[in-house]
Amino acid sequence: MTNIQEPYDAIFIGSGIGSLTTAAILAKLYKKRCLILERHYEIGGFTHTFRRPGGNEWDVGVHYIGDMNDGATMRQISDFITDGHLKWQRMEDPFDVFDYPDFSFGQVGDKKQFVSDLIKQFPHEETGIHAYFAALKAARKWNYGRMLKEVLPSPMKFLARLMMRSHNKVALATVDDIIDPLISDPKLKAVLLSQWGDYGLAPSEAAFGTHALVANHYLHGGYYPEGGAASMADTIMPLIEAAGGTCLINHEVKEIIVESGKAVGVEVLAKKGKKGGTLKRFNAPQIVSCAGAHLTYDKLLPKEYGAEHAKALEPLIADMSTATMYIAFNDNPAKLGFRGENHWIFSSYDHNNYAKGTGLTEGMAKGGYLSVPSLKDPRSQTHRAELIGFMDWAAVEKWQGSEWMNRGTDYEKLKEQIAESLLNLAEERFPGFKDMVSYYDLSTPLSTQHFVGSPKGSIYGVKATPERYQQKCLGVKTPVKNLYLTGADAFAFGVGGAMISGVATAGVMAGSFGFFKVWKKITG
Repeated sequence: MTNIQEPYDAIFIGSGIGSLTTAAILAKLYKKRCLILERHYEIGGFTHTFRRPGGNEWDVGVHYIGDMNDGATMRQISDFITDGHLKWQRMEDPFDVFDYPDFSFGQVGDKKQFVSDLIKQFPHEETGIHAYFAALKAARKWNYGRMLKEVLPSPMKFLARLMMRSHNKVALATVDDIIDPLISDPKLKAVLLSQWGDYGLAPSEAAFGTHALVANHYLHGGYYPEGGAASMADTIMPLIEAAGGTCLINHEVKEIIVESGKAVGVEVLAKKGKKGGTLKRFNAPQIVSCAGAHLTYDKLLPKEYGAEHAKALEPLIADMSTATMYIAFNDNPAKLGFRGENHWIFSSYDHNNYAKGTGLTEGMAKGGYLSVPSLKDPRSQTHRAELIGFMDWAAVEKWQGSEWMNRGTDYEKLKEQIAESLLNLAEERFPGFKDMVSYYDLSTPLSTQHFVGSPKGSIYGVKATPERYQQKCLGVKTPVKNLYLTGADAFAFGVGGAMISGVATAGVMAGSFGFFKVWKKITG
């Protein structure tokens, strides 16, 4: 093993948006030299893109982001970590369309209009609709308190707990527990829960605080990064590099080195080709993992430091993930009526049934999500889409450990079944869709596991159940001194949640009350 004595101030495991946000803040405000180590051959985690012959480029995880209107929290963070170089395109209204067999409902990016549209279509549920939005407001306050609990010095955390306590009953109930007493119309329930795929858990299991993060996030519309998702890393990295930092791709962290109870470095496999490579060691006084909490505790830390926490998180590993179909069109999809909006397509009102993942491998998907990024991005040169279905890990588990791009004919047959299921779903809703498809590629949870390392190929991190929020090993700080988490498991899932997590992690790493100093700089 080669011992690399580079004078880095912080080492980051994974180049997801959590790492990029944290590193950019530390570099910009404190001139920290940050080393980002990425196991993939592309930087950006779920914000990276990939290309295929013909000039097409697809997003793997960024389909839209909320709260990017001028002056909003997410926009302030984005502008700060890119020096304003990343531009955001507001999606036309309605930006999300919820399609059911006998009706569709479009969500607009104005809260008052959204509420008015709901009441207009469901006038008999007006009282329940207002009560639902009151519950969202309460859960928002709870999530604010949860953030404060992460960033306040230990003697003051009781203030955050007091703030959370008055809203625990709402936030820590399941989504169904909150919705069912308020709303009786099954169609309205379906509409309000249509975005559950953004957190990947059935309403009967998900904490309402989780649902509220998504619902509140999109009350002011949906946005898409100009130039595609890869523009995010492209505009963030210059700040990191200006302070002497860098990102090394094809560098897979194998172990976090702990000495006398402190994280002091990492052992890394610098890959060469499909197999083999060189083991290296990188040292730094602070280590940040964006690899997910379970992977960090279970695989990266020595067992005496991580095994107990990994065991506690085991029941919270999600069984459900996604299959994504990356589509190239032979003509402009606007001819089918698309304007860049997202479509959530469902065959019934029962979202708990969808979350079981059945149907996708049996010839007809019962639900899915369609994004047409080429109509969201004014810089797009080709016509393309992503069509996503929800599937259970069990459907592909037997191929775990097989080689990427060489998993055998049975696996390829399964992929074709899934692709046909998704195409049938889209064709039924949008006649002519199939004829416009000139090329497609399909990924399963095995691809996610291969590139990201997440258990069972999950894209969501630790399951967002009420039990998740009782885990002491989740959050920015870890039980190992100088080791921090960022990204989805440090605070919240999704690209937006990971950005917020990145701010929290940078603030905690900056010392007592560091978060508030960082936040003051971000907000001007």
